[in-house]
Amino acid sequence: MDLSLPKLSHQMVDEAQYSLLRSVGYLSAAERRDIIDACQFGDQAHINDRRKSGEPYITHPIAVAEILAGFRLDRDTIIAAILHDTVEDTEVSDDELEQRYGKVVARLVDGVTKLKSSRHNKQQNKAATFHKILTATLDDPRVLIIKLADRLHNMSTLDAVRPEKQRATAQETLDFYVPFARLMGLNDIADYIEVLCYRNLDSDMYNKLSDKLLQHGLGRNFQKEAIHRYLTIVLNNLGLSGHVKVLDNQVAMFRQFFRNRGEINSLLRHYSFEIVLDNVEACDKLAYYLIKKYQIDDAHIEDNIRRPLPGGNQSLTLIYERDNDIIKATILTKQMQHAARLGVIGAEHASDVSQSVIQASLRNMKDLVNDDSLDESSPDFAATVATINELMDYLHSSKIICYSPQGRAYELPQGATALDFAYAVGPMVGNVAIGANIENKKAKLGTVLKNGQLVEIEVDETSEPKAEWLGFVVTNKAREEILRWFKHLSAEDKQRHGQQALDRALQTYQKSLQDLTESNWDNLLEWRGIKDKNTLFEQISSGTLLPQLVVSRLFSDEVACAQALNDLDNDAAAQPQQLVANAAGVELDFANCCHPIYGDPIVGHLSRHGLVVHRHKCFSLDDIRKDNPYQIIQLRWREDKASAQAVPKPNLNAPNIPGEYDEKIRFPAYLKLSIALSDEQISEVIYHLRQSYIGVETIDVRASDTILHIIVRSRVHLAHGIRELRSLLGFPNIMRLYQL
Repeated sequence: MDLSLPKLSHQMVDEAQYSLLRSVGYLSAAERRDIIDACQFGDQAHINDRRKSGEPYITHPIAVAEILAGFRLDRDTIIAAILHDTVEDTEVSDDELEQRYGKVVARLVDGVTKLKSSRHNKQQNKAATFHKILTATLDDPRVLIIKLADRLHNMSTLDAVRPEKQRATAQETLDFYVPFARLMGLNDIADYIEVLCYRNLDSDMYNKLSDKLLQHGLGRNFQKEAIHRYLTIVLNNLGLSGHVKVLDNQVAMFRQFFRNRGEINSLLRHYSFEIVLDNVEACDKLAYYLIKKYQIDDAHIEDNIRRPLPGGNQSLTLIYERDNDIIKATILTKQMQHAARLGVIGAEHASDVSQSVIQASLRNMKDLVNDDSLDESSPDFAATVATINELMDYLHSSKIICYSPQGRAYELPQGATALDFAYAVGPMVGNVAIGANIENKKAKLGTVLKNGQLVEIEVDETSEPKAEWLGFVVTNKAREEILRWFKHLSAEDKQRHGQQALDRALQTYQKSLQDLTESNWDNLLEWRGIKDKNTLFEQISSGTLLPQLVVSRLFSDEVACAQALNDLDNDAAAQPQQLVANAAGVELDFANCCHPIYGDPIVGHLSRHGLVVHRHKCFSLDDIRKDNPYQIIQLRWREDKASAQAVPKPNLNAPNIPGEYDEKIRFPAYLKLSIALSDEQISEVIYHLRQSYIGVETIDVRASDTILHIIVRSRVHLAHGIRELRSLLGFPNIMRLYQL
């Protein structure tokens, strides 16, 4: 090495510095001198700091910098990593960093510096920090990769902290940093962090799968080599230039195991390969051969070359079975492989369509961030917590990418409609939308979109938003734009729009406003606690009342029952219907085709018998959505105090008090265990479930599996019960059945 290294405060620090300098050989001599200077500066700044393990603290940020050097990142990013804790933990100031290393380094360090206030609780301070990282990342994505490398090193050295701290850090990382990284296309580093999260979340589960992987390691290696040889022969026979790489698919295996989506013995038969070819034509040729040879169905083919995934990653993925092995072949070009490593940070190397998808994710996150909500001199912590809660929902929601005729990508949540797409394009399009062309076929605005579809919105400059749109739009952006448009209307115009919306909703029952009797109107006014029709119409146009619910109220078979359920303070407060927030006073029924429980994403189907609550993915709604999409409305569960009392968290330490459970809200749920329970196991299952206040109705033991019919209070309650059962029974696969 052409640079002499100064002696630092400790031998371990010298070794860390030496290792880092060996990793940054791709930088110029002047840049490497700056990095040596940063190591000295950071060493002095942290001279009195020690890690929990007793090591000099500076060894941690130098190790973070070395991780980033593996990505061949620039001088500013490496120096910012070395000094990323100085402003937070030492006397070093932002100005000092800027004077010594430049504005960029100071800005990057500031982006990863935590926000703390003694006047606010831990949750508020954490939300403020997340918010700061988010906004800084949107300004310069290098902030995120520094924070990810920081997490990666911390997660790999958590043995020195308390088990509770290990689990809390792992859960926070899995909830925020991993999905954020994937959305930014930083999948390489996200993979390493995710595996470490599982190790620290539940060591028993982690060790169970790790031990199995070690036991079957030689056999798996033999299979990998055999499949690798075969794929290489296929390339040669097809005359394709490229190489086959065996992928370490441990992260996928751990993810499926921890998320209860596969049995260990089945997961051990999963293998992943990456095949890098010269161009897209070669990718198509290989894919066509494999699809034909192994009769791969459409469900196991993902063409993300033409339709990139969120984060911009492009590839053509095939999943097929060969000799009882499950093989995942990811086919891509060298450019796609390079872009996939660094995502948004290497976006300039990505294709145009990939860059468009990355920009779609960035636009959505920028829409979530209120730049004025966090002024460091006077932070609005309540607003920040709300923003971060929205961000968490966004990060964990399933997403689709749809495209405009011009090829621009728009990222939407799963379940979004053509109207949501119109408002994603912009309010000037959404407000005058009258229909859509989806894959060149006419469709209604309420049609639910699928991933990768080409969507063209039909507009009429004389058209205006409709109040009933608020019943089926999924995105906050669409809802806010519709409400904003109605807000600026005069009282007379609001009344007119509300009246027209109700008249259109009545057409679902082949009726009109003229068909409503005085008794009907009296019923509606009493229900809403108002004195005249115009107020009702204004409630409809203001978004506080959906016209679809008015119609359901009028023409369901049991209006009297709905009236009885309207009072949350009476004895009916323990009825499940009362947990649906935006349908008070309307007769509700819970669908038997999907058995929704509190906490499931839900929608309502307007039927002759009132409003039927379904899980949002219920298959029985597919035909209804196709023919009458406006009959499906978005519903949400109540989260107020009354509901919280109605669905309490189980007290795992309390005794099972007879009669206590009967007073709570109950939902039926069905579980399929991948093992046939013995009599002894049945007794243990019943005991442990009752300890968690989960009722057991029936247990049906079959030849190779077991069906449980249980009673729970919520989705969270059910998830807790499944975790308890998996741990008790040696981690079998447990599926929730939505229909017996």
